[in-house]
Amino acid sequence: MEKSKPENLYRDEISLLANEEISEYIRLNLRKIISHREKFDIPVIGIAGTEGKTTTKRMLMAILGGDKAVLETAPNCSTAWGVTSTLLKMNAGHRAAILEMGIANPQQFKLAVEVARPTIGVITNIGEAHLASQGDKYIIADAKLELVQGLDKDGVAVLNIDDDLVAGMARFSPTPRVLKFGFNKNAHFFASNIRYLGPDGIAFDVNDFYRLHLPIYGSTAIYNALTAIAVARVLGISFEDIRLGLEKNFSLISHSGNLVRGQNFNLLDYSYDATINSVTRACESLTQFRPFSRKLVLVIGDISNPGPSPKETHQKLGYYIAAMPIDAVVTIGEYAREIAEGIRRLNHTHKELCCCQNQDELFRSLQGYLGDGATLLVIGSKKQKLHELVGRLCPEVS
Repeated sequence: MEKSKPENLYRDEISLLANEEISEYIRLNLRKIISHREKFDIPVIGIAGTEGKTTTKRMLMAILGGDKAVLETAPNCSTAWGVTSTLLKMNAGHRAAILEMGIANPQQFKLAVEVARPTIGVITNIGEAHLASQGDKYIIADAKLELVQGLDKDGVAVLNIDDDLVAGMARFSPTPRVLKFGFNKNAHFFASNIRYLGPDGIAFDVNDFYRLHLPIYGSTAIYNALTAIAVARVLGISFEDIRLGLEKNFSLISHSGNLVRGQNFNLLDYSYDATINSVTRACESLTQFRPFSRKLVLVIGDISNPGPSPKETHQKLGYYIAAMPIDAVVTIGEYAREIAEGIRRLNHTHKELCCCQNQDELFRSLQGYLGDGATLLVIGSKKQKLHELVGRLCPEVS
């Protein structure tokens, strides 16, 4: 039976800008959700930021041993409805809730914070959007600040010390309980002695003492681990239990930076989606495989949300990639071709370049790079479905 119009609109998004026809319906639902949330005095962890929210949440769940008494949003939660529908599942058996808050609309984000009432507010990063305008970063930071400002005086803010816009949010926190994480040794939780081990992941020390070795492949995931550690310590979990939980239970979600081993080649699978930030972070992961690979190959599609000048954005991304120690770049998509053009304009790099129009052509072009110890990175916009290409390249694990 088809849902009524109000139910459809409510399910898609609880909107502060609802038209008159459904505004009363939405206000009623919000009152019910807030009333339900207020019945439970448990830690509610809200996680926001440009990237790393799902990985941070998975790391926390790994530390908690997949405890079914911990309520969590679905992966990549990006709507107010995703948060509120999770809150409505809260019951007396839950001892904590972890809410991924990847909501882009500032008003919707504020609404989700007001309804969820997190006791621990986490901002992973705002990110160095290399090709985006500075104004965009400040708008994003201003929106995410709602999570910090929405904390009670007994709450805890967990902030990235290495991201200036995030670290500065401490000034607006209503609670003095602010924990910072990052590579800076002034942080409460910092990483040092980092060892990039290629296909064996990354090992690092926390606070120059506790050692961790995780199946992660880039610095962003180190930040995620530090974030999860900070929250776990707030929850009273010992460092030894944190280490055991992460090393025993954690794995990256498929298509979000995990390693796939093919026949005598490695593949870094970032095929879930591609943004400016995620591409630069993914390329950094690929370069960490330099000592362990005969050849590094970047397979890249169009970028999601490239802004008002997509051709220029992709070309500038090509300039960035041109400076990286990557041997070959294979593109797919109309705009991804401009990445290759950006690389060509800096032709002193002498990278191998190939532009493909579809997945069949791309699959054929990649055959010459498979085997003999090569490492491939596959990344592109969600609509290009490059996870299907990963399945064809590595059918034994698809």
